[in-house]
Amino acid sequence: MKKILLSAFVLGTFLANAQTNVSTTAENRNVVLEEFTGIHCGYCPDGHLLAQQLHDNNPGDVVLINIHVGGYAAPSAGEPDFRTQWGTAIDGQAGVAGYPAGTINRHLFPGMQQGSGTAMSRGDWATAAGQVMPQSSPVNVWSEAIVDMGTNTLTVNVEVYYTGSQTITSNKLNVAVLQNNVEGPQSGASANPTSILSNGNYNHNHMLRHLMTGQWGDDLTNVSQGTYETRTYTWTLPNDINGVELDPTQLEVVAFVAEGNQEVISGDYSSMSFIFPNSYDAYLSNSTATDIMCTPTTDLTVNFKNYGNIVLTTLDIEYSVNGGAIITYPWSGNLTSGSSETVVIQNISLTPSLTNTVDVSLVSPNGQTDQNLLNNDIQCTFDGMYDAPGGQVTIEVTTDDYPSETTWKLKENGVVIANGGPFSSSGSAQTPANATISSGNCYTFIMEDSYGDGLLSPGTYKVKDANGSVIVWGGTNSPNGNFTSEESTYFESNSTPSWDCDGQGNCQDPGNGSGQYNSLNSCVSACVATSVDNQNTESISIYPNPVKNILNISGTFELVEIYDVFGKLVLSTTKNLINTEKLSDGIYIVNIRNNSSVVTKKITITK
Repeated sequence: MKKILLSAFVLGTFLANAQTNVSTTAENRNVVLEEFTGIHCGYCPDGHLLAQQLHDNNPGDVVLINIHVGGYAAPSAGEPDFRTQWGTAIDGQAGVAGYPAGTINRHLFPGMQQGSGTAMSRGDWATAAGQVMPQSSPVNVWSEAIVDMGTNTLTVNVEVYYTGSQTITSNKLNVAVLQNNVEGPQSGASANPTSILSNGNYNHNHMLRHLMTGQWGDDLTNVSQGTYETRTYTWTLPNDINGVELDPTQLEVVAFVAEGNQEVISGDYSSMSFIFPNSYDAYLSNSTATDIMCTPTTDLTVNFKNYGNIVLTTLDIEYSVNGGAIITYPWSGNLTSGSSETVVIQNISLTPSLTNTVDVSLVSPNGQTDQNLLNNDIQCTFDGMYDAPGGQVTIEVTTDDYPSETTWKLKENGVVIANGGPFSSSGSAQTPANATISSGNCYTFIMEDSYGDGLLSPGTYKVKDANGSVIVWGGTNSPNGNFTSEESTYFESNSTPSWDCDGQGNCQDPGNGSGQYNSLNSCVSACVATSVDNQNTESISIYPNPVKNILNISGTFELVEIYDVFGKLVLSTTKNLINTEKLSDGIYIVNIRNNSSVVTKKITITK
């Protein structure tokens, strides 16, 4: 950080040589609203909406600074971290007691504060702002921000002029760097629907990223009426802060003057300008690839910008999947300096692994050599499919303190075959649920939270395959992190159907194609030959066969299980009279269990 100080002048002397940008006429105070927020704060989007309305209803008079801070701003695994090194001290000074909260010019408004500090609930912001804006300000602030895209440097020039007198002898000049259009998660996003992106994520604006003047500002030691002063600050822009991209084209800068660490007098946004030194500079800002969803294809999304100083009309996008051949996708369009474009390359075929990589490069802007090769390449990853063995899967859910918000469902080829919730007990493990999956099908497990903040601690969920291996794992207490309102995970069972006899009359598909028998019928015959108790066989009868509606089973037994020809359990009961109306026409295997013996029968359902 560099700062250049121009000594203070009495205005009359200065005007003999130059003209000021800052107004020398007394003006009213502007509102500086510092909003304390977080991605897991369910009421914060309503705060964002109210703050933006206050800004829009008072053009040029309201400045918004959104500060991600506190427990609600702490990211779960896999989530972006929007916090800064500056937020905690400002939050502490304001005495924030609940989120969202905000300060209007860091002033204490009796009867409106949350606690003993200056922080107020969102319902009081407009009233407090209405008291500030009519007041005369003893100081005017003007600033300009210049971003050099070649050197990645931000320069801010500030002019301050004192139109009135104060009872104090010094002020603090603050320069805050904010960022707009930052994509990320947000609980309770539905309260601010215009900020919800098409992919379901949230569009964050006015987000504090940096304070160029330090935690509490830069000293202004001469605050007498008629004093004029300029300051210049520079900052070399990092590529990211806490892993979150710092996009120079989305920055906004605020300069404000305060009485010490508190009592903001007035402030305003800087005018923004950008310098693009190169003619041919294509900037690859991001690339993502969709996870495999039961077909061996992925969609590649490429986001890029024109950092050249002439219009970008053609560009080659080169990509390689899992180290394979380089494929070129030609793009054409009309992209002005600083503008962005999103290209989606659909249905890229591949032989997927459990984890896959795509290397993406931008080449030949307008058919020329790119003049900045440092921003042309990105590698992204995407998941392949988990191939679960056929058989029973187990769904385990531990609720948070709001169990009635939590539901789940399991789909087979798009059709719901099992579901659970809403739950009633808080913060505890629920009774595991089971479902049967079979080879050759695509499955989707969907976890839902009606409020929009996912499963908070100690909430978690797992789906385990027939071997006890974890297929899906999510929630706050999981390696994959929390979600918001809904999270979908795909898996499949592609192994060739086969069966083994367990010696007790049961035919099971191991799910990996290694079974001894290629058909369920041959397995059943072998199992019956080795495991059926003759006395029980003679004492049990099953009729009618073929069956149309009601299947009768006579004799003593404990459990009846009906399987389709693929080995999928379709019905289980302890009743003698079994209604088969919901089963499709076809051949089924019936296992009739009694103690350690099993009687196996074949039936045909025809309607």
